[in-house]
Amino acid sequence: MQSDDGRFHNLMDFSQRITDDASVGDHIGRAIWAAGAVMNSDLPSGMKNSARRIFDRALPWGRTSNSLRTLAYTSLGLGERLHSDQSDRNLTLNHEELARKLLQEFEKNRSKGWDWFEDKLTYDNARLSQALFVAYQTIGETKILDTAEQSLQFLLSVTTRDGMHVPIGNRGWYTRGGEPALYDQQPVDVGAVIETTSLAYKLTGNDIYEKAFRRALGWFFGLNTKSLQVYDPSTGACFDGITLAGINENQGAESTIAFPLSVVIAIENFGET
Repeated sequence: MQSDDGRFHNLMDFSQRITDDASVGDHIGRAIWAAGAVMNSDLPSGMKNSARRIFDRALPWGRTSNSLRTLAYTSLGLGERLHSDQSDRNLTLNHEELARKLLQEFEKNRSKGWDWFEDKLTYDNARLSQALFVAYQTIGETKILDTAEQSLQFLLSVTTRDGMHVPIGNRGWYTRGGEPALYDQQPVDVGAVIETTSLAYKLTGNDIYEKAFRRALGWFFGLNTKSLQVYDPSTGACFDGITLAGINENQGAESTIAFPLSVVIAIENFGET
């Protein structure tokens, strides 16, 4: 729920009582992204107008966040909105500003063998690269595209093993100089790679992105380190990931949404799954 100052509450109990203070975090970037997607859709005008109000009140908080993921989500939201309406020059300047911040962090943190924005790979990593691919669509600057490709190719290099997509596990993540954690693997990370590689392929035509896309999509269907199907055909939902012991049988909303979005992208971009 959005507060009057534009920030968001993020926690609610079963009685629908808000249990936290309004704050700025990844959730505000995701809300901006969602609002932008609504505005760039065929939904009724009333819903679009509501989304615009949410977007405009939240944008100042998303722009000034210290979280790279919040910046990336906000940038993705700006890309959605600008895709439907490029007449607002201020929005374009905001998009350029966020792209510059991501480029700056990439240059500051990269080193030999480490082409990344931070010292650590954690969750939803591909969104940082995706934000730059989307910014390139708006701004058209080669440096933005080059950095998007460099970062994505690095991510793909550390999440590919024996011909399979192996997302960074959340039990330790991957710190520079260390080893990537193998478990637990989460659908949200795989979905992010699917969206990003499909866009990278669309913009560059490079076959490595199509191959990476297919590896990641295969993860849902058993092409993974446990040879287990993460998609649940009996419910249409998706399990919450792969652990050392096997499947995490919880079926959370975030995981469930990641799967159908991935399938839709597969059909839209490649005509098959």
